[in-house]
Amino acid sequence: MPPSKPYAILFGVLCAIFLSAFIYLEYFLEEKNYPIYSTIFAIFGFFLYFKLSRLGAFICGGILGVLWFYWVGFSFRFYNFSYLIPLVWLVFFAIYGILFYIFCFFANPFYRLFTLTTSSFIHPFGFNWLIMESVLTKSYFFPSKFTLFLLLCALIIFIALLDKKLYKTSLIWLCVLCFLLPHNTEIKTDSNTIPLKVKTTRFEIPQDQRWQTNQIHNILIQNFNAIADAKNSGYDLVVLPETAFPLSLNLQPALMEKLKAESKEIAILTGAIYQDSTQENTRFFNSAYLFQNGEMQVFHKLILVPFGEKIPLPTPLTKWINKTFFDGANDFMTQDFKAPNSTWIKNQHFQIAICYEATRDEFYKNSPNNLIAISNNAWFTPSIEPTLQKLLMLYFAKNHGTRIYHSSNASENFTLD
Repeated sequence: MPPSKPYAILFGVLCAIFLSAFIYLEYFLEEKNYPIYSTIFAIFGFFLYFKLSRLGAFICGGILGVLWFYWVGFSFRFYNFSYLIPLVWLVFFAIYGILFYIFCFFANPFYRLFTLTTSSFIHPFGFNWLIMESVLTKSYFFPSKFTLFLLLCALIIFIALLDKKLYKTSLIWLCVLCFLLPHNTEIKTDSNTIPLKVKTTRFEIPQDQRWQTNQIHNILIQNFNAIADAKNSGYDLVVLPETAFPLSLNLQPALMEKLKAESKEIAILTGAIYQDSTQENTRFFNSAYLFQNGEMQVFHKLILVPFGEKIPLPTPLTKWINKTFFDGANDFMTQDFKAPNSTWIKNQHFQIAICYEATRDEFYKNSPNNLIAISNNAWFTPSIEPTLQKLLMLYFAKNHGTRIYHSSNASENFTLD
């Protein structure tokens, strides 16, 4: 018998809260976020998923979409469109509410098992951050699609036992499954390679100040001070955040020569804009610059953030949105994706990811030993966005044995190894 409307809504709300708890536990508790918390919330959340009515599923998906992604509209603050942020919440509520409605359209548990297990392959407008198995990232269970599949199968058996009123047996089975499922482990990086001494950095430059011409001088001083500190501390490589140089660096010969000179003693990887101008048009790339042994390499961002760097809509609508909301600015340009950006630094191989790319499966398909990620999270802070980004990086690092070095503006710098 399906639950009444109030209970359907309550189940949907609770399911969304439980499946979002792993983000907020990490955000608020930090080092005190013990695995038992995420484990309990995950089990209860997935248990309720099988109990949802269609209405409850819509409510669950809608609230979950907001709890995970409420921060997306925060970039409108910097274009004087803050009043549109609630509209963004409604859009995410509708999109993910409809998705979960489809996931739970049939009550058959095996249908729901299939839809939730494969949900991470669904990327609305190319945005891939709804990865349900990432709910397990800080739990006792290993965060993989296979583990999620096993956990959902175990819960189907648990629910069947409950329905038959075999309460003791169901409780024993619940305890057993906690030991049977693959357990969380440390990141299994290649132990045969000695990691370089990599200095990650964290800057705190507000988004509304980063591109002001009167701030450029102070930002440049901060960048070169970070390079000098890393060099004096004996690091092999220093990593500066995304667009740490808030200008078209390739059009600044004096700066490039200074960075090349510094790179004879320490390798430098930094974010900056790359401007490609012709008589017909001007193209801008969000890029990473590597300076090493007096030489320079440039890596353009390959996967752009939907609606942040590229509007994934037909050209006429894209032009209207850019003109109306972004002062007529054009989308960033990118190249056809053939393989992740990668290079050799001090005889070790690194893949180079710019912000969003560090949470894309394409950058982990070859299970790289090392990945450098550079971000600018000032668009979205304060919010849970940097926390979710880190959890997704940890999810990929655990599944692919990748050591990740992350430098950022307005959020935590860290090394996952």
